[in-house]
Amino acid sequence: MQSTNVQIEKYHRHLTSFAAEATPLCVPFLDLLKASPEAHLECSCKIIGDIVHPLRFNLWYKNNGESSLNPKIVTFLKHYAQASPLNLSLYQQLVGTDFQYDKVKCTSLGIDARTQSSASRVKLWYIIEHHPEKEAMVLDFPGISPIAQSLKIQPDLLFGFDFGLDGETAVKVYPELHTTQIQQSRSLLNILVGTRTMTLLEQCEWVNFGFTTKEAGLSLHLFPRNPKMFIDNFHYPVLSDAYRLSGTQKVIISLDQAEAESGCYSSFNLYY
Repeated sequence: MQSTNVQIEKYHRHLTSFAAEATPLCVPFLDLLKASPEAHLECSCKIIGDIVHPLRFNLWYKNNGESSLNPKIVTFLKHYAQASPLNLSLYQQLVGTDFQYDKVKCTSLGIDARTQSSASRVKLWYIIEHHPEKEAMVLDFPGISPIAQSLKIQPDLLFGFDFGLDGETAVKVYPELHTTQIQQSRSLLNILVGTRTMTLLEQCEWVNFGFTTKEAGLSLHLFPRNPKMFIDNFHYPVLSDAYRLSGTQKVIISLDQAEAESGCYSSFNLYY
């Protein structure tokens, strides 16, 4: 567990490295970070073409017996609801009143802040385990590809919500496979993805397959064993520069699976 000061330094270093200026959405998030010594800060940037959007942060909280949503997160969400009402309809529909918080391993509160505030998002994710009724609801949620169910092998499941400040909300589901499971599931994966995607998966310790109600298709969230070599093989200078600016060794790279298969890339996400 990193100290609060170390995490605050990481936050500011990320802004400095990417020459970014905090927006109003960052202010309460920094307050939340300062009040959350128990949480882990994850920094991120989104690359679209030659443009880098670096004001992306996630705070990960381990569940230590909470029976409801962390009150610090509730306070943050209420703060934003006052200025930009968040559409909680999908959250209420899926989480409902029967959500068992004792089955939550981690909760994450994140932001994706853009210069145009209406393009910004607040993110709320859960990792649940041994909560079969809710897992079934998540995997069968309207708009989520049925492929997500076939990839649910791990006992836990990451899912969450993107609350757009424009009033749009999306549900996201991320089944995970580790190295041995990728090998064991090769026959299934060969049906779902092509050879270029398999080559990427085989270079990783684990992968989260991302499905969302916002759009069709599949995204890959990859934790490569050799990040520098993995990134260099994309021959995408903006991504390589972002990795260098992150100043870290281990990163998660996400990309669109269709782009991975075509070899023609237009966007990436980097997390560290």
